[in-house]
Amino acid sequence: MVLHQVVINFSCDAYSGWGSVGLNWAAQLQADPAWQPICATIPRMEQFVGIDPYRFTHLARMIEASKACRFDGKGVWVDPIGNDLKPASDVAVKCRVARVIIEKADMRVALDNLSRYDLLLTGSTWNQERIEAATGREVKLILEGVDPSLFCPGAKSGWFANTFNIFSSGKVEYRKAQDVTLTVFKRFVDRHPEARLITLWNSPYSDLGNGYKGICDEPLWLNEEGHLDVKRWAEDNGVDPRKVLDLKPLPNWMLPAILRDMDVMLAPTRVESCTSLPVKEAMACGVRVIYARHSGMLDLPAHLGHPLMNHKPIRASSEYFFPLADWEWYEPDLDEVLETLESVYNLRESAVEDSAWIVNNRTWKLHVDALKEWLISAM
Repeated sequence: MVLHQVVINFSCDAYSGWGSVGLNWAAQLQADPAWQPICATIPRMEQFVGIDPYRFTHLARMIEASKACRFDGKGVWVDPIGNDLKPASDVAVKCRVARVIIEKADMRVALDNLSRYDLLLTGSTWNQERIEAATGREVKLILEGVDPSLFCPGAKSGWFANTFNIFSSGKVEYRKAQDVTLTVFKRFVDRHPEARLITLWNSPYSDLGNGYKGICDEPLWLNEEGHLDVKRWAEDNGVDPRKVLDLKPLPNWMLPAILRDMDVMLAPTRVESCTSLPVKEAMACGVRVIYARHSGMLDLPAHLGHPLMNHKPIRASSEYFFPLADWEWYEPDLDEVLETLESVYNLRESAVEDSAWIVNNRTWKLHVDALKEWLISAM
């Protein structure tokens, strides 16, 4: 049997989007005896806090293989490429793949920078079209998935029977529009005092959100522990902090129990490079999701969730690592977001149809099966 070796040159962890991709690539490839995933950087044990021992046995074999690996250049090497479009490595290999995920990039450098790669891969039609236009090359699209053994409908805990729980996640940045979420929640909770905002806005990159303001009157600041002080931000902007619960960074496999207690997820983002892992994970758990339907999110069928359509085109943000480039992003309509939240409030039941579609059509197994088929045909 030919053993296909795939070097994953990005994180395999349970705390970030790229890490979730790497983790699920590693798990699905490790389960196939014809494939051997190798981590270019050996994961640390703290990146797997909370994982069950059975799942970890598969990852442990991958970690040991990665430690013992002497890469001979005959396999596949996959680099992560972001908004700077800079190659992440310089290795001599049989097949070098760039997985390109961008929200705002200077596409004038794409042709030269990406010419070093044998294959180009991305996660949305929105990305695919821009990369192909800039390079004149074929770009493979493989849509991201969820782990349906974790993210699936289940009973609520009963601990929050008297509140209407609104969930919001993602590292704090302009494109994720936490300022819009807080502003809409302020208006909504005035009408519905039982509403609660549950946020997963802190992340390993919390420092990037220090001083973030958006459309809010007052900015968000880090506290003495180095976490974003979400409750203080709420209070500074006129929201009762007792009605906001901020979750500190937690591993992906702890999310399902939290999601099943949510009544709705609110994701009025200004841009999405792909189809948003948190949105699909919430849908898979049967949570109603209000999301902005544009950019990468157009790869989700329009019948899923509660799409926001009345956004206004704006120029992309130039915050932190985003280069100056003339990309179109989208500003949410606050009234539409509030009205949609009101309509979901009056529904209350779970979205089982959305869950069934995600579980049947957007899984990591389907994703990695497509990846393996593509790599074999291209090599």
